Amino acid sequence: MRSFMLAALLMGAAAAHAYEYPLQFAAQGGAQGLTVAGYEFRSETVVGNCSYYVLTSGGGRGAHSVRTNHYHTCTWDLYGNLLSMVPGEPSVPQPLSESGTEIVYAFSVTGKTGRDTRGFGFVVTPSAHYSWETANGGHAPIPYADYKVTATLISDGDSALKIEGKTVTAAISGTVTPSPGTAAISASTCGSSLAVGATCSVTVNYNPKTIRCTDNPYGYAYTKLAVSLVTDAGVTEEFTEGFTVTGVPICDN
Repeated sequence: MRSFMLAALLMGAAAAHAYEYPLQFAAQGGAQGLTVAGYEFRSETVVGNCSYYVLTSGGGRGAHSVRTNHYHTCTWDLYGNLLSMVPGEPSVPQPLSESGTEIVYAFSVTGKTGRDTRGFGFVVTPSAHYSWETANGGHAPIPYADYKVTATLISDGDSALKIEGKTVTAAISGTVTPSPGTAAISASTCGSSLAVGATCSVTVNYNPKTIRCTDNPYGYAYTKLAVSLVTDAGVTEEFTEGFTVTGVPICDN
């Protein structure tokens, strides 16, 4: 009864709008039975399970598959970034709560950690956070001329978002485009701090005309740009846009 009351108190103390971060872990190819779960808070980290097994075919006719277990205990920071991994699978604690697909194994004063039965572990941490309101990851056909892209983001975390810098890079897509063009941030309404619930935007000037020519017989070039922010958010998400540039001079081979 006492442990239940303690869990309830901690759950009530947890931040109401804390953000959920997945526990990062990349298993080797062919991994099966992957379990990633946070089991306890230890100082400013989460400790839990990151185990799986691999099946390999035995030699000869009628041979059975050989199972190799990879049992590990992992440590993550409070934003789900993997810090360390040591051999040995930890004991599974009793769940403190279950809701939908979410199983919670531990509460802290401000967050919780556990496993989602959809296949990932998580930690909930109060933090600054932002999301791109402009559709991210799109692709647009554009002419062989200067082009502007404006991306809007919203501060949707638990505290004001601190913005320390902004960068944009252009890159090629595929093999027929010899150069990516140039991109530069031309305007921004994002200052050094963005209050919770507020929005701001970053405008990029993209110049594909520095692509001298393309090997595509139709005069197409394939490029993309990525806008990155340096912030105090637990997770940083790039804004990306892909392009099919039309009307590019065809290379004279």
